[in-house]
Amino acid sequence: MAKNNDKLKEFRDKIDSLDKEIVKAIQARAEIASEIGEIKRENNEPIYRPDREKDVYEKILGLNGGPLPDKVLIAIYREIMSGSFSVEKGLKIGYLGPEGSFSHQAVRARFGTSVEATEFPSIPEVFRAVETDKVDYGVVPVENSSEGLVNSTLDQFLVSDLNIYSEIYLKIHLNLLGFEHDLSKIKTLYGIKIANSQCRNWIAANLPHVEVSETPSTSRAASIVAEKKEACAAIASSIAAEIYGLDLVRESIEDMSDNTTRFLIIGKNQCPPTSNDKTSVVFSIPDKPGSLYKVLKPIFDKGINMTKIESRPTRRTSWEYNFFIDFLGHKKDPQIEEVLNVLKENTIYLRILGSYPISPPNP
Repeated sequence: MAKNNDKLKEFRDKIDSLDKEIVKAIQARAEIASEIGEIKRENNEPIYRPDREKDVYEKILGLNGGPLPDKVLIAIYREIMSGSFSVEKGLKIGYLGPEGSFSHQAVRARFGTSVEATEFPSIPEVFRAVETDKVDYGVVPVENSSEGLVNSTLDQFLVSDLNIYSEIYLKIHLNLLGFEHDLSKIKTLYGIKIANSQCRNWIAANLPHVEVSETPSTSRAASIVAEKKEACAAIASSIAAEIYGLDLVRESIEDMSDNTTRFLIIGKNQCPPTSNDKTSVVFSIPDKPGSLYKVLKPIFDKGINMTKIESRPTRRTSWEYNFFIDFLGHKKDPQIEEVLNVLKENTIYLRILGSYPISPPNP
């Protein structure tokens, strides 16, 4: 027993020594980040660079020899870089609220907890906050794998000059939150309509006796349960549990395990090429036979992978549409430049919404 205690002390001493080195290295990194921030301010360059972030993560994962898995290292470095933002200048991020929403969770997933995150009640207000420099960047949802497009976001790009600076894919995990762990004692379940629908089978199998009460948001559902405390539960995100002090009674109760939402980071900057990029554009075409074919054919001829095409009414003329398309490549790539030039010739309106690093679809 004494021998084991000696061994334990030896290991703990090694950890203490490593912790001193780790803290010293992190602070040294932060000091360098502060110097970089000064240079960026002098050159009027953006503090947040998606291309640099991608490069850092790739290098870190390339150095990983275990035993910690990649996702743990990513989480650690996300917070290290989040702290670096605060010493470089400090980042202000606007998102579609309320606090505890999945947009808020997307902010945490990309920027960590050291940035200043501000909620806004609507997508247009997030855009306006970025346009008027109330925040540096905005985070807004654009599509969900099971529910489709967020049209409000697409429509804003038709009236705003902001760019798509980056993208985030977030797995949407819905959880049962509350204080009561005995499901038979839960009488009322609070949740937003779409969340209740996405958990319909789980509710039927596990809470067939409850009264389902709709709320305007998952965050509001969590706040109600935090106030009432007894005989109730909420369907909401894990970040809502943290904010409102609720227990995770059951995790991931959604019926579809691959439910994912794509979020866009919007801003005034453009991201440099990274060799693994996506470009988004919106255009309208003459109401003539073959107009769309003429636009899409050059993309096919160049062997460019078009990952999405959607249409929205222009609201100027009946049955006239704007087309939103995503394709692989950066607008500064020679073959993409050629395609964009052809698009200009065959459209009556064309706007490049942004070129940005591709994010993994299922993080």
